Amino acid sequence: MAILTLSLATAGSSGAHPDHGGGREDFPGEGVADGSYKQHDGDEGHLPAVSRNVTLVGKAAVTNPSGAGNTGRVADVTAFGDYAYLTAFREPTCENTGVHVMDISDPAHPAEVTSAFIPTSDGSYAGEGIQVEHIDSPLFHGDLLIHQNETCPGETPTGPNSGGISLWDVTDPRSPKPLALHTGDFTNAAGGLDPAPNQTHSMRMWTNAFDGRVYVALVDDEEGTDVDILDITDPRHPVLVNDELDLGAVFGVDQAAPSNLTSVFSHDMMITKVGRRYVMNMNYWDGGYVLLDVTDPRPGKVSLIAESDYAALDEERLARGQEISPEGNAHQSELSPNRKFMIGTDEDFNPFRIVAKVDSGPHAGTEYTATPAADTKQIDENTTVSGAVTYVGDACAPLPAGTGTALVERGTCTFQAKLDAIIAAGYTAGIVFQNHRDDCLSQVSMAAAGPIPFVFANRFAGLRLLGVPGVTEATACATTTPATGGESTTIKSVFDGWGYVRLFGTDVPSKPGTTGSIRQIDTYAVSESQDSAYASGFGDLSVHEVAMDPENSNTAYLSYYAAGLRVVKYGRNGIQEVGAFIDEGGNNFWGVEVWKDETGEKYVLASDRDHGLYVFHIDC
Repeated sequence: MAILTLSLATAGSSGAHPDHGGGREDFPGEGVADGSYKQHDGDEGHLPAVSRNVTLVGKAAVTNPSGAGNTGRVADVTAFGDYAYLTAFREPTCENTGVHVMDISDPAHPAEVTSAFIPTSDGSYAGEGIQVEHIDSPLFHGDLLIHQNETCPGETPTGPNSGGISLWDVTDPRSPKPLALHTGDFTNAAGGLDPAPNQTHSMRMWTNAFDGRVYVALVDDEEGTDVDILDITDPRHPVLVNDELDLGAVFGVDQAAPSNLTSVFSHDMMITKVGRRYVMNMNYWDGGYVLLDVTDPRPGKVSLIAESDYAALDEERLARGQEISPEGNAHQSELSPNRKFMIGTDEDFNPFRIVAKVDSGPHAGTEYTATPAADTKQIDENTTVSGAVTYVGDACAPLPAGTGTALVERGTCTFQAKLDAIIAAGYTAGIVFQNHRDDCLSQVSMAAAGPIPFVFANRFAGLRLLGVPGVTEATACATTTPATGGESTTIKSVFDGWGYVRLFGTDVPSKPGTTGSIRQIDTYAVSESQDSAYASGFGDLSVHEVAMDPENSNTAYLSYYAAGLRVVKYGRNGIQEVGAFIDEGGNNFWGVEVWKDETGEKYVLASDRDHGLYVFHIDC
């Protein structure tokens, strides 16, 4: 699952959660506040209020009893008819999660329909991706809402009431009715069926005009084949039609350099009809942005239209004189109405990255990826690990007294047991490296808590830290661990900015079977997000989502967490900010959506994580 793959040449995904099993990396902690600030609370801890070419029409708070003031409680937003739907996230406690229903028939006075709250099952929560569509088929006629399900932190998925997606009939939004709960990919590696489907991070449904079927694509949290497609023409009885899509393995959606781009997995998608084909723009984290033909979604029928690659150097940092690799982190994207452009959002919650380097021995000067355990002392601008490492084996038994940094091999006991052992022996930092296994080059986010820095490195890095001469990536998995050894290392952090936006020019042919192209035109970042003076104390200054104006192929709206709502113009000459909004007391926007009322008046909706729903009119 998603990890902090961070170093000067190996900068990667930010945010971390414990490994989910199966070697798959977890998704970053979407919008997880660091606790150093609170939006909507006085004059500090956020950027100054601004309202430029954006008019606030109305806003409404949600009334979730587990919200503790609703801080972190709200996630994504969608709208259909006179109602908006906001997912209730897992923070600060994973209780009363689900979907808030908001009446927006009077945009100046939106109001929550508290009696219509859609709950998730106990132990699950809803977050990224919620959608409502009108379905008109022989098997269902009405308005269909879908939300995804992930498991609350600390919970173990058991039984049928976890994971997958849940489908609700919201034809009467004030009286939602369940159609199918926790459905998705039930298959397992042994060829059997599990009692619960795999956790789902996001999803997108569409009606295929060519075959009359209704489909939904899922982001599978738990498998390398991480794009699942269901036929939901009968939403009471969904049918899995494709669980074989691993874009890295099937279409080569990855790149060899920069070497940090190792977290290659699906995160989010949109589906668009382009002529005689249906096009999925898939955001594949460190793999980049991808266009797929899903006109026929069955195995062997989905084809690659185009994919993007990251440059060797981060463009926003290079413009400021810093040569450092890009983070990757392709999070979400949309095509323009004329299909000639695409805007993608690279999400990054950590404005610092870890630079890890071997300082002595035959591999002196080489860099490696160091993934911190989330609940240990973090390596930040005030904390550096340096000096010689001491190899202590697997650290699963009491150790002799030691000082400095312990180098530990994975295996035999838990990461927590290893951390406890090296702390008891007197070490002030620890590095765990991957043990002898086929996936020895993979990274893991360790589930461990303690007061010292504790990081994970792959086997190639561990053998270099042990001073093994001649070892390479190709030979590391088959190389035996020596009994002793230990070189010097330095692990520190450097400022590399928050997540930002990419503008692409796209060629998306309307004829099935033809390929196209994705070419980067420009990047855009809120200025404060690239200034180290705003690295802490102002909230998360990363972009999250984009909503393209459906009527103008030159305007888009960005939810930029604590940097507020941003309006941009785009075209062949680049991307430029033309509007912005941050409320008095700050904002923390997750989702953004364009919506029209029954008169055709256009509004932009945004979900504020610490408050609820905002309704805007754009003046440019």
